[in-house]
Amino acid sequence: MQNRSTQNVKVIDVSHHNGTINWTKVASDGVKGVYIKLTEGTSFLSPTAYQNYLGAKNAGLRVGFYHYALADNDPIKEVDFFLDKLGTMKVDLPHCLDLEENKGKSKAQVNAFGLKWLDYLQKKTGITGILYAGLSFLGNFTSAMSKYPLWVARYAAGAKRTIGFTNPGNSDVWDKWAMFQYTDSGKVKGISGNVDINEMDLSFFKSIDSGVVVIGDANPPSSYQKGDSGLGVKELQQNLIKLGEKLPRFADDGSYGDETIEAVKAFQSRNGLTVDGVAGEKTLAKIAELVKELNAPEKEDLPTVTSLGDKYSFQVKAKVDTGVYEYANLAGKQKTLKAGTVFSVYGYTYAAFAVGGGGFVQMKDVEALPVTILTGGLNPKMEKELRDFLKALALDGELNLHGTGNPSAEIVVSGLVLVKVRQFLDEKGWYYK
Repeated sequence: MQNRSTQNVKVIDVSHHNGTINWTKVASDGVKGVYIKLTEGTSFLSPTAYQNYLGAKNAGLRVGFYHYALADNDPIKEVDFFLDKLGTMKVDLPHCLDLEENKGKSKAQVNAFGLKWLDYLQKKTGITGILYAGLSFLGNFTSAMSKYPLWVARYAAGAKRTIGFTNPGNSDVWDKWAMFQYTDSGKVKGISGNVDINEMDLSFFKSIDSGVVVIGDANPPSSYQKGDSGLGVKELQQNLIKLGEKLPRFADDGSYGDETIEAVKAFQSRNGLTVDGVAGEKTLAKIAELVKELNAPEKEDLPTVTSLGDKYSFQVKAKVDTGVYEYANLAGKQKTLKAGTVFSVYGYTYAAFAVGGGGFVQMKDVEALPVTILTGGLNPKMEKELRDFLKALALDGELNLHGTGNPSAEIVVSGLVLVKVRQFLDEKGWYYK
């Protein structure tokens, strides 16, 4: 990823741990923006969030909020809690998902949690969130996450900790960072003790900058209308342009004027929505849906899916209420299957099954149903081959041979082992049912 630059924008992030802050002094120290911790999980509200919001705004700083996520929660509930506590506070910086603990979840689950969190946030607010994580944690994410800007953290050791690295290192998913937290031991006027200091990439800053939105003209984050301004309006305009609507005079200036009203009306008319020129929740959700289709992961972004076809499909039962996802990387949840539901599997990746009707489920959420295969016409040589094959699959204990009459074998197998046994018998041309 890219190096730091003297042209970048200085941004700090704070929480209740930073105590009482003199925001006028902070603004005098070259700081242009601040991320304030608002919430954590589904129950914790930072006790200094509102105080810091008012202080930073009145000092003329750009303000954004971050949410500290717990990956073993429901991401929808976390976003709803975050937005409830956000209320009508106006932001100048994208909402941030702080995801830095796996809470015992697998990489696929962490990635799916993050995608669902940010996708739902965008649907509810019209704002593309930013992901915060340490460099060492980025291995949990697939390229499906690259549609969201990265705020990466990495600190140097010892005396160099305050100065930090020139760049954070490299990632397999992101080729550049939007913001780099290079120290947690910085010093800023107006704050006692250490503070996190970041550089925001200048090009990213220019793409989101809509000026500092003053306090007092805010609507709830799920609605934008004439007279509004700020980051949410700017991104609404950018998305309308992506979807082919016309904003020839003012483009994405961040101000909701007559030109934006006409573009919203045109979009609403084309998509069967109430034509009122107000970007309400249904309009924002439709825009998010269509932009998501434009940005849908390409094949190379997804895990390789091994197809089983009809012949080698097998049945599984949901052990718990099981999510069905649109993509093989477990992004884009479509629906939930109740515990106990039996359904067929037609393909697989390293962690997911492709199911009938389209979509993917996590392997861990289902159990394969056992099937008894009966072979016939086994001579001693065939029996040895079969035993050797099953032993390699650690299934020699589940083979019951019948030596009287037409020699045969019963094999009780399930899931992908069932597929391998069927394929072995087909390759050999042996009879089975």
